Amino acid sequence: MSLKNYREKRNLGASPEPAGKEEKLERDKRIFVIQKHAARRLHYDLRLEINGVLKSWAVPKEPPRTAG
Repeated sequence: MSLKNYREKRNLGASPEPAGKEEKLERDKRIFVIQKHAARRLHYDLRLEINGVLKSWAVPKEPPRTAG
């Protein structure tokens, strides 16, 4: 579901959820995220921005602490 469709279906009068706003950031750098994810089994998620969207991969073990 797109964000536009989601917003059309929301009833802000029935929910304490804030309306929020959409911001377009002008930047020349892409972002990445490494998230420690304590699900059924501890793992890490790697997210890379590709074409304005964060793509996600699970990394089953801890990232290496040394280069190489």
